[in-house]
Amino acid sequence: MNFLRSACLTLRQILAVVACFGLIVTGAAGSDELHAVTAEGHTELTLVRPSGSAVRVVLSQTKLGDSYPYKDALLWGGDVGELPRTVLISIQVKDGDEIIFVPLSAYGDLGDVKWVSLDRTAKGYVLHLHGGDTAASYDAALTFDRGYLVSRTVALREFREQRWEKTSYSFPKRSQ
Repeated sequence: MNFLRSACLTLRQILAVVACFGLIVTGAAGSDELHAVTAEGHTELTLVRPSGSAVRVVLSQTKLGDSYPYKDALLWGGDVGELPRTVLISIQVKDGDEIIFVPLSAYGDLGDVKWVSLDRTAKGYVLHLHGGDTAASYDAALTFDRGYLVSRTVALREFREQRWEKTSYSFPKRSQ
């Protein structure tokens, strides 16, 4: 059993090896590609639609300091009594000329985000976030439809059927 534990690689380790061989492009590009997220600072993604319009996403992540007020919070990417090293502090989305509202509840509890992708859907796009380490690893998906955030799903990678949450959003629609 110890051999299996030592032989198994975490998703983060596998992605790091793959990135080293140039199989994953990091930085702004199209959809369906994983991009490394800057541990402290900004990470930008751009999705260009067939029509030529673009969706631009900027993620901002910062290190959690001693002054972080929620010491016993259970954040995604952390564990009971243990906070993640970093936390998302902002997700800014611009769809064409429109700034898309993304509330704090959609990202404020996501820690140690390592990888991200922006994928096209029939009516919008999905921002996939992958974070945490080992047993605290998780996958999150923010779904945007017709210019609005409509849902967020987060699941623990190892036990996705036992630990997950889904949030649905409803915002007043702009008149066309």
